[in-house]
Amino acid sequence: MTVQTADLLQTFLKLYWFAPPVALWRAVEARAVARQRFHAPMLDFGCGHGRFATALFGTDRPIAAGCDLLRYQLIVARQGGAYQTLSLADGHHLPYPCGTFTTVFSNSVLEHIPDPTSVLSEIARVLGPEGRFITTVPSDRFHDYLATSRDHLARGQIGLAAAYNAAIDEQLQHYHYHTPNEWARLFHHAQMELVYQVYYMAPEATALWDNMNNRYGIGRRSYFSILVSPRLRRLGYQRLLARVLPWILDRRLRSYYEMDLAAGETGAGLLLVAQKRS
Repeated sequence: MTVQTADLLQTFLKLYWFAPPVALWRAVEARAVARQRFHAPMLDFGCGHGRFATALFGTDRPIAAGCDLLRYQLIVARQGGAYQTLSLADGHHLPYPCGTFTTVFSNSVLEHIPDPTSVLSEIARVLGPEGRFITTVPSDRFHDYLATSRDHLARGQIGLAAAYNAAIDEQLQHYHYHTPNEWARLFHHAQMELVYQVYYMAPEATALWDNMNNRYGIGRRSYFSILVSPRLRRLGYQRLLARVLPWILDRRLRSYYEMDLAAGETGAGLLLVAQKRS
């Protein structure tokens, strides 16, 4: 399968002009994912509204199947044109025969599942022999690089840092931040072996992302969140914002989007590739 080579930062700024920190995280994430090889047929597990897959793989129905728990997101995904089929499905019981797919891809899904053990077993079941599971998750260093948490710790405010981290986890519905070794054990239990791992989302980019969440009111009320509210769409000015903001924000975010981690460095995101055991 061919991965799109367009400017991913601009792509996601246009998709998420109303949520700039989301655009930054998704663009950095997509840049890491785009370096992998994807072989058809592929399942997009937890595909959501399909915008991430459409940005990476295009709209000529290159993905064999997508599945998600939320019906309204699947309606949006169907309009995007990336998927041949879409299914409303629980990850603990996937509606596909054994060995259906060569690749299963999952972007920022597993962290929302309290115990992914049975889900990983289902993913392994629907993979063919030596099929690959490619997934992204927030890493074990996620909390360490949040700007607000770091500021609290620098002042010795350990309790405030812990409370902030807990509030972020509740807002984002994150249940765990496993290390690569912990993921390797979970994959092994599911008859898969971890064959590749890489961190992404540099500490500086993560700190900016955290500050932007607070500035733009992502998950909370702010002047910006009111300005981009769907309730005000009928006034017409948001069409201008959608055209102008991506170009304004590009100058601010470009260097963070392009940050690469040196060997041995860690980031707030983690890309993992597991292979099904023969």
